[in-house]
Amino acid sequence: MTKNQRPTSNNLYWVYLIGFFLILALPLLNLPPWFSPPDWGKTIVFRIILSILIFIFLWQILSNGERFSVKFSQGTKIVLSLLLALFLVYLLATIFSLDRNFSLWGNPYRSGGFVNFAFYIIFAVLAFLILRDKDWQKIWDFAILIGIFVSIIAILQQFGILSKIFIPFETRPPSTIGNPIFLAIYLLLLSFLTLSFGFETKKLLKKFFYLFSFLLFIFVIIFITQTRAAIIGLATGSLYFLFFFPFKKRSISLVFKIIIFILFIFGIYGFYYINTHSLPQFIQENKPSSEISLLLGKLLSGVTQRILIKNMLSDARISGWKVSWQALKNRPILGYGPENFSIGFDKYYNPALPNIEEMPGEFISWWDRAHNFLFDISISAGIPALIIYLLLFGFLFWQLQKLKYNSNTTNDNANTANNRPDPIVLHGIQSTFLAYLIANFFSFDSFSSYLISFLLIGFSIRLISKNVEGDEFSQHRFMPIKRIYADNISKWRGVIIFLLFIGLVWFIWVFNIKPITINKEIRISSSLLKKQDCRGALAQIDEILDSRSILDNYLRLNYVDIINECLARTTETTQILLAEKAISLLEKNAETQPYFTRNWILLGNYTNVLIEKGDVGLKEKADYYFSKAEELSPKRQEIFIGWIKTYFLTRDYQKAADKAQKCIELNPDLGECWWLMALVDIRLKKYEKAEEDINIAAQKGYNTSSEVSLLQLAKIYSGTKDPEELQELIEIYKNLIKINPSNYQYHASLAAVYKEVGDFKNAKVEALKALELFPELKEEVENFLKDFPP
Repeated sequence: MTKNQRPTSNNLYWVYLIGFFLILALPLLNLPPWFSPPDWGKTIVFRIILSILIFIFLWQILSNGERFSVKFSQGTKIVLSLLLALFLVYLLATIFSLDRNFSLWGNPYRSGGFVNFAFYIIFAVLAFLILRDKDWQKIWDFAILIGIFVSIIAILQQFGILSKIFIPFETRPPSTIGNPIFLAIYLLLLSFLTLSFGFETKKLLKKFFYLFSFLLFIFVIIFITQTRAAIIGLATGSLYFLFFFPFKKRSISLVFKIIIFILFIFGIYGFYYINTHSLPQFIQENKPSSEISLLLGKLLSGVTQRILIKNMLSDARISGWKVSWQALKNRPILGYGPENFSIGFDKYYNPALPNIEEMPGEFISWWDRAHNFLFDISISAGIPALIIYLLLFGFLFWQLQKLKYNSNTTNDNANTANNRPDPIVLHGIQSTFLAYLIANFFSFDSFSSYLISFLLIGFSIRLISKNVEGDEFSQHRFMPIKRIYADNISKWRGVIIFLLFIGLVWFIWVFNIKPITINKEIRISSSLLKKQDCRGALAQIDEILDSRSILDNYLRLNYVDIINECLARTTETTQILLAEKAISLLEKNAETQPYFTRNWILLGNYTNVLIEKGDVGLKEKADYYFSKAEELSPKRQEIFIGWIKTYFLTRDYQKAADKAQKCIELNPDLGECWWLMALVDIRLKKYEKAEEDINIAAQKGYNTSSEVSLLQLAKIYSGTKDPEELQELIEIYKNLIKINPSNYQYHASLAAVYKEVGDFKNAKVEALKALELFPELKEEVENFLKDFPP
């Protein structure tokens, strides 16, 4: 029995313990469609379990006067105050958010939001208050065991083992975490503590378990996920762990530090060698003799490619941070609100910055995270939130350092006898915090990393609450309610508990079960879409469209995405109906999320669909939508691309040319802007300039010979009587036939153009080819050939 924790009459402690074990097993949860995206399902179950534990906690205090006896050192009070301050600043940032509802709940894609962040803080505090000292080791052993299972799944995915059960990945598998970066940071948070336990334990079997787990985690981080952020964090944490290892004898410590310094020098040389020699070429030239060697060579090659300095310097993150800095200067106090990073980013987005359109890991320009915790926190909740966050980890690090080198903690026997924390474990936690912050300088958190990091915070609070010599402490209890508020609320105790229970049921149903059910239907719709079943996908999602939940905007946006995929596969009449449906959904989204740039761009694009179908009167509406988008993101080229099409479709070619010029000026490397300028120039009869623009578009990477591009040119020239344009049109249809020779419409159109220029022989050949491909054209072809000369 410890001095810190006296026996209590808590008969429901086993419920808390089961709850914590279930929560720590959640990183394994990844079962679509119910629990997809992965973080969404994990977060929902986490909220349900933790809300039940919170209710039991409050119920015990209110009904039975249950005592949770804990010693609060001065350091403990400061850490808890910092957690409370962090909670309050995030709450204020949410209240004054530019999109309050989104700041509260986020969406399934990231599973963030203030509510989830608040639950992480409560999780850390409850772990500190409830878990007994003797059970913390069980908690960590279980977390490590889950980490092993997650790692093994990643390895199975990497090498295609049990591919019918686990989806194989050629490179960088995500395991059950959903993303290789998130997987790496999750394992990084477990690594150093696992290693510390291996050093601490005297039992051979447990030592093997910990050291095996540590090596497995390191292998997955480096060779399977190949995540640069985690590798840099691992290297930093390892240097700290080894160089400042708490040896008892200074002489041993000095020798060890010299060895580590020498190894560090060799490591720098190795990094230099990798960056100056082609290791992949070396592997290829020496041709590994076995399949295993080939696989290992492939993994090694992948790692070295990712840590090349030239690849790091060209990373899009650097450009993203420049935009983030501008956004932060605009709202430094409370930021834009949790989950609202994109609002600030869009406002200062600059397409001319290097590689900014290649968001890390994806080829899109829609950033919702800075991939840097300094910007992510400060832009979401303001600089005060960032300061508190850094103070929290800084103070924990300092308190662990004090405890590590306290005279009472330097003797193993004394540690065991007095239940003092082992210095190596304290050192491992410090190394973890350092590695975690360094890794998150290049990345950001997911559910799994939040879970382990806040569990570590709770564990650290428990450790520093020990009775350290020279540190004042106070015995704190959650005293029986009847002794504190006997005269005031004792008679209302039952009512309060009942209301808390009603609130628990309401919270679980409205904000957890109902949303996860709706998201399940969305995921089923998406899977039907992947099977090319547009009708089924639209019908599936339409059934839940009238549902009301925290996912309303997310649901409508997914509906619009399905419409976008299905638009080209339907008849013209259906296309009009779908475009009108999309506009209706997006207008509702724009009402509730007026700062979301993508809503306005999509509204403009779908209005263009209706204009293209003949409703030219919608020009002003499209103009309005793109103007709103420009207000929110003045330099986003996607806006101007849609705007050009509006003016082009409504035959306002001069305005189309002006927007195309603005698009080019924002970033001349975007080939689509040059292509659209070329189309406008053709309409303005500027043929030489159009040809020049087409060549530039091709040089900038735009596929000017694709089927879509050729169809656009064909549409421009259709109906022309100009001999030069007709000859151009003939070449366009010839190229289209080369791309898709089985398309009867291309042959029929080419026949019509041949007839227009008087080439009746070729016109007849193409007409008969169209008839061969589509016999239903017999009557049309006969009429077409009727007036041909003999």
